[in-house]
Amino acid sequence: MERIELNEEHIGRRVALVVILLIFGLGMLGYTAYQLFNPQTEWVNIEAYSSKGASCAQEFGLLYRPGSDGMSPNTERREVTELYSELCRTAFEQFHNMEAFDGVNNIYAINRRPNETLTVDKSLYRAFEAVERSGSRFLYLGPVYDRYSSIFFCDDDSQLLDFDPRLSPEVAREYQAIAGYANDPRSIQLELLGENRICLRISEAYLAYAQQEGIENFIDFSWTRNAFIADYLAEELTAQGYTNGALTSYDGFVRCLDGSARDYSLQLYDRQGQTIYSAAVMDYQGPMSVVTLRDYPINDLDLLRFYELRSGEIRTSYLDPADGLCKNAVHNLTFYSQSKGCGELLLEMMPLYIAESFREDLLPALAEKGIHSIRFQNGVICPTDPRLRLRTLYADETLRYTVAPAQSK
Repeated sequence: MERIELNEEHIGRRVALVVILLIFGLGMLGYTAYQLFNPQTEWVNIEAYSSKGASCAQEFGLLYRPGSDGMSPNTERREVTELYSELCRTAFEQFHNMEAFDGVNNIYAINRRPNETLTVDKSLYRAFEAVERSGSRFLYLGPVYDRYSSIFFCDDDSQLLDFDPRLSPEVAREYQAIAGYANDPRSIQLELLGENRICLRISEAYLAYAQQEGIENFIDFSWTRNAFIADYLAEELTAQGYTNGALTSYDGFVRCLDGSARDYSLQLYDRQGQTIYSAAVMDYQGPMSVVTLRDYPINDLDLLRFYELRSGEIRTSYLDPADGLCKNAVHNLTFYSQSKGCGELLLEMMPLYIAESFREDLLPALAEKGIHSIRFQNGVICPTDPRLRLRTLYADETLRYTVAPAQSK
């Protein structure tokens, strides 16, 4: 049994974030092992080489079992580490929105060269394709993400007034104005031209408004970035034949690469009131993609994306493209699929989760497409997959989570 009380203190958040990232780079893989697996001695933590330069590896954990297909364990571990290090560096550079890199047309470069045709890396192009297919406009909320993210660096509630639209009518109007441009394809539209070529079309009116308001970041993957990076890392590792393991990010994106009959496990949490419970363990076999969204922090790493006010309210990074307000229809929601990537799962989840109310009636149709969900309701776990294997846990001495019959049709 594990209970986590939400913390209402915010002392030294900026310092904490720096310390967290340093600790995370060394400890995330061990944390992943504890949370996701029943590890045996064969499992190793794949750590990216620091000599490859800055990368996204500090936000991911890769647990791997080298040598299980006949290759020398030391040889396979060395090869996986080399490839993983290179992939993490590439992903970091491609999705970066605050820094330029030589010869890289990343998010930063695209934002600063509107109405120009650019060639981007396939990792970025595939992510753009997935967003375009979904019809979502979240990508164009870049200016709001840019400002709103400052909330997570605040030390006191009073500092939120410059960034939080729920506390400041002026900020709300500014975010609404930006959302007006973001939701208008005539004002801004990323055109995909084939062969990894793109053009960020921005109208003269929006460019003038941006100059007036000091806007530079028009598009941004923001909090969704690791979903698409997870897919890129998983796809490239799989293409090279390295599939004996699983990849996870600190913010809820999992890609199990393993196509064998080996069992994996995932811890499921639930929030009731101000208390977070370890509710159940999901047992599964890969390949599998899993995405979990939640409106509460469960460890210090979440200082990067949650802020708890003294009132107990929690600000999350999940913004509605319609108005720039953070929303969550339920406390937590998990989607998983054996055929879809994390990016696709997330794009299916966003309209359901980032909403004023939850549309339970939409879940059966997704289940028919092989996208299953797990949600919680008053101590009851509600899955859409009748084959789901769950081990329920005690919330406290008297309450044990129960599982409702799956409703997939």
